[in-house]
Amino acid sequence: MTTTAPPAGPATTGPAPGPAPAPRPRGAWRPVPAVVGFLAAWVAIFSWSGMIAEPSGFLVPVGVGGLVLALAGSLLRFARVASYAVAAVQAVLGLLLLNLFFASGQSLLGFVPTGASLQRVAVLVENGARALNYYAAPVESFATSTQALLAGCGLLVVYAVDVLALGLRRPPLAALPLLVALSVPVTILLEDLSIPVFVVVALLFVRLLTAERHDRWSRDRDELPRRGPDDGRAVGDPGRGLVWQVSLAAVALALLVAPLVPVGDSLPDDGTGEGPGTGAGDVRLTTTVNPFISLRRELIEETGTPLLYARTDAEQTSYVRTTVLDLFTGQQWRPSQRDLPSENLADGVLPEPPGLAAGQGGAEADWDFELAPGYATSWLPLPYPLREIEVEGNWRYDDRTFDVALARGRAPQGLEYAARSFAPRVTAAELDSAQPPPASVRAAGTALPRDLPPVIAQTAREVTRGADTGFARAVALQDWFRTSGGFTYSLEQRDGSGMQLLADFVTTDRIGYCEQFATAMATMARTLGIPARVSVGFLAPERQPDGRLLYTSDTRHAWPELYFSGAGWVRFEPTPGGRTGATPSYTRQSPDEPVAAPTPSDEASPEATREEEAAPEDTDAGGPGGSGPLPWWSLLVPVALVLLAGGPTLVRRRQRARRLGGASATTDGVPAEGAWAELRAVVLDEGRDWPDTRTPREQARRVVAQADGPSPDDVRGLEDLLVGVEQTRYAGGAGGVREAVRTETVESTLATWQRLLRRTDEGRVARWRRRWWPASLTG
Repeated sequence: MTTTAPPAGPATTGPAPGPAPAPRPRGAWRPVPAVVGFLAAWVAIFSWSGMIAEPSGFLVPVGVGGLVLALAGSLLRFARVASYAVAAVQAVLGLLLLNLFFASGQSLLGFVPTGASLQRVAVLVENGARALNYYAAPVESFATSTQALLAGCGLLVVYAVDVLALGLRRPPLAALPLLVALSVPVTILLEDLSIPVFVVVALLFVRLLTAERHDRWSRDRDELPRRGPDDGRAVGDPGRGLVWQVSLAAVALALLVAPLVPVGDSLPDDGTGEGPGTGAGDVRLTTTVNPFISLRRELIEETGTPLLYARTDAEQTSYVRTTVLDLFTGQQWRPSQRDLPSENLADGVLPEPPGLAAGQGGAEADWDFELAPGYATSWLPLPYPLREIEVEGNWRYDDRTFDVALARGRAPQGLEYAARSFAPRVTAAELDSAQPPPASVRAAGTALPRDLPPVIAQTAREVTRGADTGFARAVALQDWFRTSGGFTYSLEQRDGSGMQLLADFVTTDRIGYCEQFATAMATMARTLGIPARVSVGFLAPERQPDGRLLYTSDTRHAWPELYFSGAGWVRFEPTPGGRTGATPSYTRQSPDEPVAAPTPSDEASPEATREEEAAPEDTDAGGPGGSGPLPWWSLLVPVALVLLAGGPTLVRRRQRARRLGGASATTDGVPAEGAWAELRAVVLDEGRDWPDTRTPREQARRVVAQADGPSPDDVRGLEDLLVGVEQTRYAGGAGGVREAVRTETVESTLATWQRLLRRTDEGRVARWRRRWWPASLTG
């Protein structure tokens, strides 16, 4: 055999060069500061657990994703990557992790972001923010959305701590995101900060200060040039003990002082209010939250969730109201500012509601309510009008709307309360002959944005042409929406109440659900000079075996209320009848016909409600192809990604070892079928064709045809494998290859053909895929 000697190098002349200077050692990788910073941030967000019903839905993703972020940053800094580049990589990695946790169903290969997956994440975060603003904690609805929002915020806290403490080398600044995280229970949940959580975070922060300082000192020491035998000996950080002493003293002082600092109650106005008012317990509530954000999704996604139980002797059990939306901003209907003075405590007899004439006849009814477990609300579900209420807590009513809100404290779960309602027995004649409303009611109840599309008012005038009173116009609007206008009830209509959506709804689309019908009628009534508002609450309940009434997420509803002097705010029902049942009885009479007591036909049918609400299954994000929360074990995927997706490679190696050294192997050979199966895997891994429907000999010919210049010896090695598998399949052999083909020969043959089959023009992506995602595992 001829061998080729390596080329000789150039001759060396002159004196031998002196020893090259030793490069500065990089030192060991020190992940401790990054891990400590991550732990401090992670423990801090444990204080958010009270915000949603299932906190593990965001704590586990932040635990896994935060550790990945911290270790990735530590490794990049160890590799001497610029700090700004490390921060950028971590930011991108955080987005990828959020995409993986909550939008894997829309991602390529389950983890590569796509336009659809990024859109789903954005919608989830937006819906989560709205849900947390609207619902009282702990939020049970919008589970995936709220988990995605809190997971994103948690990863942001981890990212901020890591960048400030280790990227910018300013560990004291890391206290800022930690304090923000720890302030959530006090400012949003209205709870005291957990002392154990605070202590653990404080100790970890102290450890972060000392760890970062020691790491910086050690890194500087490692970069010093070596100067003698004493180099490398252990030298203590002279400032480390002092940092520990001062920091621990500060923590101890904080623990002693914190219980002595009073924390004032704040208003649970969904995080958007002005806070408690001034004076003797007076409160002013302002909210910019749109209650409709949850209505459609609860009707579709949270089907049958129990929310409210009641017992009553009332004939009318539908239209239990939670919130009044009396302010139209042009983009949404929402509650106006509520004045809740201390004398408006909802406990005992209430004053007459606005507009109701003194001595007005009607029927009283007693109600006993109980909020279902898991349903916490800062707006108390109640019938309207009310005569009396008994409830524990700081619940107060507004003089104008008479909805009842929690002024201070956290909304309780399982709350029990009682009320006495009054159903005024008004007639169509009374409503038709009602006097003009007071100026104050008219001004607030007919206010509209200046840029309201003219087509809305024009349509209202056309629909009510010929009606000469406010009540007649209101009935004409109601009948137009329900019967003559060609409208269709559907939950598939996109939600929202912006002016353009409203204009499209009343002119061209004419497809929607209760939100569109209620807001459209209220807006059109205002254009006609009729004071109008929208109420949100519950429709017909389901009667339980024990006699209680159950209001579920299926029965959520919205309807308009219009003002008529002498009767006050009167309910109308523009939503088509399959959803709501009959219209109010006073709207079905001529003006001179008296109104009888409510009949069962006035109420929505639970069966009709369920039938009408049946709709295609939606997702928490409302996007196409959405998926629910990932199972807990899928959160381990980031760990696999950090390990460079080594799982498929390990499986492939295990397959090869089993095929070439299985229990059925001969004493000194390899099973023929195992060797042939491994050859097939090699061919597929190299991106070549393997005709499974052909005979072994035809398969061998195909392999040779695809190879890059095999020698006769290479072909003979392949033929040895071929003869072995043919003997096994067709000659009833013992199952082993020929005696001449030993295990080491099979290994050599497979390695040779793997080299011959490898494409010479293989790109980087193809090489990465061949190594980490072998095609034979799926082929």
